[in-house]
Amino acid sequence: MDSLYTRYANALLSIAIDEDKVDYYRIEIKNIRTAFLSDNGIINLLSSAFIDFNDKEEIINNIYKGNDNVLNFMKIIVRNRRANVMIKIFNEFIKKCNETLNIKDGYVYSVRKLTEEEIEKIEDGISEKLASRVELENIIDEKLIGGVKVLVEDKIFDGSIKTKIEKLKESLIKGGA
Repeated sequence: MDSLYTRYANALLSIAIDEDKVDYYRIEIKNIRTAFLSDNGIINLLSSAFIDFNDKEEIINNIYKGNDNVLNFMKIIVRNRRANVMIKIFNEFIKKCNETLNIKDGYVYSVRKLTEEEIEKIEDGISEKLASRVELENIIDEKLIGGVKVLVEDKIFDGSIKTKIEKLKESLIKGGA
């Protein structure tokens, strides 16, 4: 049985496939999701029963100036009183696009913010290992001493100094016994 999120996601994915712009739509929705997540007030406004739909439509028109299909997609979600689950719909859409395009999203944990070049180099290496295009989001982890740790789906690629030290410690303990 299809979930509500899946039905909305499939509708927009169908348009994206018809237009041969799946990656474009994926990026648009990811950017909108990021903006909405950074300001919870937007979802609260669009979900409010006290704000008229025309006012909500105006809010959407002011927030997003891109693709008409994406704009209409958001308006339909709001018109159908689903704004409170818009992020979940966006997540489902991105997941479906990733499946269509053989993309795996993941995270690269580091002590400092990595440059785009560093992230791309790591993405290329992991993409080769997983035989999929990998896109990583950099997350600062102050618990790391140095190096990086990458998480893609259920796989961990740990090149952190902390893990290397722990492995060396275990090796020394085993060798010393």
